[in-house]
This record gives sequence, C-alpha cells and structure tokens, in this order.
Amino acid sequence: MNATLLRLCALLSTSLALHAGAQTPAEAVALWNGDWAQYLWLESVPLATRGYVEAAQDLSIVIEAPLKTVMRIYSNVDNSLGLHPFLKAVVPVRRTELDGVPTYDFIAYEDIPLADGTLFHGVTVAQQRFHLKAHYYDADSYDVPGIVTHQHITFARVAGGTQVTEHLVFEAPPQYIAQTLQGGVYAHALVQNGLKAKIESGAFGHHDGDADRD
Repeated sequence: MNATLLRLCALLSTSLALHAGAQTPAEAVALWNGDWAQYLWLESVPLATRGYVEAAQDLSIVIEAPLKTVMRIYSNVDNSLGLHPFLKAVVPVRRTELDGVPTYDFIAYEDIPLADGTLFHGVTVAQQRFHLKAHYYDADSYDVPGIVTHQHITFARVAGGTQVTEHLVFEAPPQYIAQTLQGGVYAHALVQNGLKAKIESGAFGHHDGDADRD
C-alpha cells in the first residue's frame, strides 16, 4: 500500500470516529472541519495517484418562473428535502464569506441503497459558494469512504422562464464510480423535476427580493 493510501486510511479512521456522535452544534462543526480538511488533502492529490476516476454529466431543465425566484429556491438545499430520494436531514454548520463570496457549509445525512439491498448511512460534508450577480453557484461535497461531487449550477433567462443547468462531476474509486454516477444523476434529476413542479405551482410563495432585474 502506497503512502497516499495509507494516509487516506488513517484519515478515514479519524473521520469515522467523529461520525459516531455528531449531535451538538460544536460536534457538527468539528465533524465538518475534520472531513473538509480530509477532502482538501484528497483533492490536492492527482486522481491517478489516489486511485480515483471521474465521470461527468449535465442535467438541464426550464422552469417557468423568473430567474431570481428560481435561483433563490433552487440554491436552498433545504428545499431538496422530500425530493432527493436519499437525503434525510441537513445540518447547518456556518455561513460566511470567502474572498467576498457568500458561502454555506453544511452536513447532509443520507440513506443510500446498495446493490446488495442494504442501506449505507452516508454523512456528507458540503460547501456552496454563491455568485448571485453572475447567476450561478458552485458546490462541492465529500463523504466517507471518499466519494467527491463537484457541482456548477447556472441560471439563464430563456423564453418561458429560466433554464437551470447542473454540471456534475463525480470522483470515486473505480469500483464505485458507475454506481456513484447512476445514483447521483438519478437523485439530481428527481430534485430538478420536483423543484420545477413546486416552483411553477407557487408552493414556495413570493419573496420581496425576487423582482427579476439585475
């Protein structure tokens, strides 16, 4: 086993210990900080060196509503609850700014079905970065045993409403990449279509900041 894999195994052991009892806000912050440090280290290592591969897919949909309305609702991860087939809870960690960019750190708890019929209780640390004036946001997420997802979500005015395009990139060990891609795309497509239906029905209501002007 090479040094990269040895270090990854050590980090995973520490992370799993934290996952066993993140109940209080302080414990959630400690879990997020520890896993995010692990994610940053992992991303500093080339895919081939860490034995990973990547797969990408775009998902696009037109929602019949103003851009600001769509972006406000779509970028709120809490609105995915009940639509995402695996997502069970979202725990806020912090809202801050990085180099002037509004940023949201959170933990997502998921129950992910495996091929053998069992459920994997996933703990995912994630960060969203909002570029409101440019009409996009980015999100990165990481969960043990090392699945990484990068999202670049864009919003564009089109005839009839707003086109939302999710650019998804998944990174995983080769034995997990097919299931990661399939499950990730399936979940994101369900959320897209669910949000479209709810936004177009007015289920999320009106917000004073939704006036469709830059």
